[in-house]
Parts: sequence; structure tokens; C-alpha cells
Amino acid sequence: MNFRLIKSLASGWLMMVTIIALSSCRHVAFGAESDIEATVDSFACDYFNWHFEEAARHCTPESERWLRYAASNVHQADIDLLTHQEESAQHEILEINMDENDTTATAHLTVRNYLHMDTIGTKGHFVNQADFVLNLVRRNGRWLVRMGGLPRSGKRNRDRS
Repeated sequence: MNFRLIKSLASGWLMMVTIIALSSCRHVAFGAESDIEATVDSFACDYFNWHFEEAARHCTPESERWLRYAASNVHQADIDLLTHQEESAQHEILEINMDENDTTATAHLTVRNYLHMDTIGTKGHFVNQADFVLNLVRRNGRWLVRMGGLPRSGKRNRDRS
């Protein structure tokens, strides 16, 4: 009889340890996702409102050259458009996918009412809505946007001049 009691207690204890272990793993995943979301949110807010220097704080060091490139192509006509813009660019994070290695991720977002940088030498134009994918990497415990170029929309919808 004591054997059954011990076996029952051991099974219950093992189940409790398993539940605790699984819930702490989920907590880590949710914590990582919220860290990614915070990085994407800050980067998107800064980048799509043309605050490139602030956006650099949320990028890998090797990505900063793309932000310097974007900043070097800002013209007075773009500044005038941004100054007279009634509403700043807005974004919505649609989905975050972490890779199995937990060091890379992708974020899918929709950006609304942003000034799209056009070809060099021409002023930008406003876009009502477009979808973007951002790549992220975790370095030294911190999630950062990794840019291989300027963010490009996968699908541009309803441009407006």
C-alpha cells in the first residue's frame, strides 16, 4: 500500500514539474516575442516617419549604412511634404515568426500613410497602405532589425500623390 502511495506521489510530483517546466518555456517564448514586438514597433515608428537616426538604435551596426543612405537622399521637397503631413505614418504588426534557433525572427507588418522615398532626385509620394517584412536577429540578448537594403513593400496598395 505504501508503494502505491509513493508511486502516486511521484507521478503527481513529476506531472507538476513538467507543467512548471512547460509554462516557463512558454513564458520565455512570449517574453522573446514581446521583445521582438517592442523592437519592431520602435523601428517602424521611427523609420516610416523618416527619423532615421532614431531608427538606427533598433538595428544591427551593419544595417546603419542603409539608414545613412536613406538620410542622404532626403530632399527639401520631401521635408516639405513631411512637414505638411496631417497624420504621421502608422503601423500594425500582423505576425511575428521566430526561427527554431531562437536567434532570428521575421515580423510582418502593415504600414499606413507613409511617405515612400522615390527614385533619387524625385520627391517622395504618400502611400495609403503597404505590407512589409522585417528580419530580426538577437545579439547579446537584444533583438535588432537586420537590413540587407531599405525596407521594400511586398505589396503596395492604394498609392496617393
